Amino acid sequence: MNSLDQALSHKRFAWIGSETKAEATWVCQTCGLIEPKFWPINGHYIRQRCQCEIDEEQRLLKEKRRQDEMIFLARRTYEWLGRGWSDAPLVQKTFENFRAERQQDAYDMARMFALEPQGTLVLHGNYGTGKTHLLAAICNEIRLRLIGSHFVTAPKLFKAIQEKIQYNEDYNGIIHYASHAPLLVIDDIDKAKASEFREEIYFEIIDERTKRGLPIAISTNRLEDLANYVGGAVCSRLSIGQIAVPMNGADFRMGMEPVEGTITPIRGGN
Repeated sequence: MNSLDQALSHKRFAWIGSETKAEATWVCQTCGLIEPKFWPINGHYIRQRCQCEIDEEQRLLKEKRRQDEMIFLARRTYEWLGRGWSDAPLVQKTFENFRAERQQDAYDMARMFALEPQGTLVLHGNYGTGKTHLLAAICNEIRLRLIGSHFVTAPKLFKAIQEKIQYNEDYNGIIHYASHAPLLVIDDIDKAKASEFREEIYFEIIDERTKRGLPIAISTNRLEDLANYVGGAVCSRLSIGQIAVPMNGADFRMGMEPVEGTITPIRGGN
C-alpha cells in the first residue's frame, strides 16, 4: 500500500468507536473541541470528524483519482499498441530534464505547442539532437492537464500492423486510434521503409486527422525527402499549419555515461 492509500485508509476508519468519551474526544487546531457521538448499541463513543478532516479526505481522494488518471494516460500514450510495442521509458522525458541550452529554439517551440497543440509540429535534423525527448515531453506535459495522446515510432507502428496481418487479425483498430487521438506523435517518421502500403496507411491516418483538425507532431532526419517516405499527398496535408523546427548540432548521446539500474514500468501502487 502506498503512502496515499495509507492516508486514505487512516481517514476512512477514523470513526471507529472508543470505550470512553475521553478517548473519542479530540481537539482540532482550527475547529476546536470535537465532541464524540455516543453509540447506544454497544455503549461506545464514536470519534467525530471535523470539517478539516473531511476536506483533507476529499483532497486525498481527488489526488488519488488524479494519480490513477495519470497512470492510465501514460499507458494510453506509450502502450496503446500493446505491451510488446511499449515506449514506457519515455514517460521520464520532460521539459525540465531536457538540456534546453543546446536546442533553445526547438525547446521553446515545443513548449508553446504543448500549451495549445494545433497544426503540425515537425522537428527535423541530425541524429541525437533531442527530437524524441522533446516529442515525449510534449506528451508528458499535456498529460499533466489530463489530455491524452498517442506516441509511436514509425517502425513500431508498421511492425504492429504487420503482426496483425500475420495472424489474420484486423488492424483497423490501430488506424482508428491513431486517427482519433487528441494528439498523435510519430517519431522517426522516415525510418519505416517506403512502400505503397505504408503510404496508404499514412494517408488514411493523416487525412482523417486533417479533416478533424487534430494536431500532429513528428520527427524526421530528412525533411526535404519526406515525400519519399510518406507520399506527396500526406506531405501536402502535413503542411497545413506546419511549424518546422530544425534541430542540428552534436549528437547528445556521444560521450554520455551509461545509466545503471532499470526502468520503472508504468503502474500504480506498490
